[in-house]
Amino acid sequence: MFARASRYFLLIFLMMFSCRKIYDPPVIEGNNHFLAVNGSIYTGNAVTSMIALSRSLNLYDSVTDRPEFNAVVNIQTSGGDIYGLIDSFGTGIYQSAALNLDSTLQYRLNIVTSDGNKFQSDFVTVKQAPPVDSLTWELIGDPDPRTNKQAINIFVNAHDPNNATRYYRWDYTQTYKHFATYRTYLGVANDMIYPLPLGVSYYTCWSTVPSQSFALGSSVTLSQDVISHIPVAHILQNDSKLDVGCSFLVRQYPLTEEGYNYWLTVQKNSRSLGGLFDLTPADIKGNLHCVTNPDIPVIGFISASTVQEKRLYISNKSLPGWQSNGVDPSNKYACITSSFPVDPLNELVFNYPDTAFGPLTFETPDLVTYLVIAPKSCLDCRYQGGTNVQPSFWPPYD
Repeated sequence: MFARASRYFLLIFLMMFSCRKIYDPPVIEGNNHFLAVNGSIYTGNAVTSMIALSRSLNLYDSVTDRPEFNAVVNIQTSGGDIYGLIDSFGTGIYQSAALNLDSTLQYRLNIVTSDGNKFQSDFVTVKQAPPVDSLTWELIGDPDPRTNKQAINIFVNAHDPNNATRYYRWDYTQTYKHFATYRTYLGVANDMIYPLPLGVSYYTCWSTVPSQSFALGSSVTLSQDVISHIPVAHILQNDSKLDVGCSFLVRQYPLTEEGYNYWLTVQKNSRSLGGLFDLTPADIKGNLHCVTNPDIPVIGFISASTVQEKRLYISNKSLPGWQSNGVDPSNKYACITSSFPVDPLNELVFNYPDTAFGPLTFETPDLVTYLVIAPKSCLDCRYQGGTNVQPSFWPPYD
């Protein structure tokens, strides 16, 4: 009897698990690439507005970014004027000309995507940004328990004497200095080697990158509109942007309560899901709508405001022991040099067959002249990005 009962329960057990299937909800498995709009309308004199358009990602997407190309984007004023924005570099970032927008008017954003859908934001009132009082930074001596590395935090301080702001958002850009692997004083033009002009060098470059995060702050619980010691950036030890020095440009935006609540929701979702606009949580509701089909969701919140900025420079000399290894894994040639004797009658002719290489220097051991060559990516810092023109704000000493 006991054996028969055991066989019976074993049969039920096997039937239960043989009928189980993995359930992927359609909202996760579906092709739901909704429009995501990131940016603001900036007012003032000769001010440029930038709006980034992309598509939200699904859980199983293999790509990390879906820019929205070929859209028609414009800013509309409550007075009826319209100003177009153009994706000049084909990155999905639409930029206006330098505009003089009246802060007493209201503004909204109009978008027509490549699939013909029209999106529109609500008209919004311009808010005035108070100045940034100061930026400070602190070295965290104890290693981060998650990474076992030191870190630095950058903090912002601000106040509005009119008690009219209350809600704030900050982001930043980083401009950092970096070098080519080798310094050369030689160039090539029309297959001829020539000395670079005095003051021209491709050894030192400066690159500027936007932050991948933002910070929020509010003073609504305080009697005065004061922001004190709010962290706006967290940089881990051995970040290559701090190998020499890095300039942080922090931008301060005033928000309405509605805008603050939107960005607070985005912040919570990005922390739990891994990145800004990675998925399409239903509770991220902004002030943009699809005009052609109200059932199509769109992610984003458009504000109109002035912007205040402040810059902070941090030198690597202030960070003892901080240094990345400086190796670019994408450099397929690595930075290996080679040399060969030149034709004594045509020493300046450069006819090396591999155009990925360039001249580094001449050497004359044993009275024989050799040309030393290296990959161009190791001779020209611009291959890493950026420009070899020093920014006007860069300090005289690193």
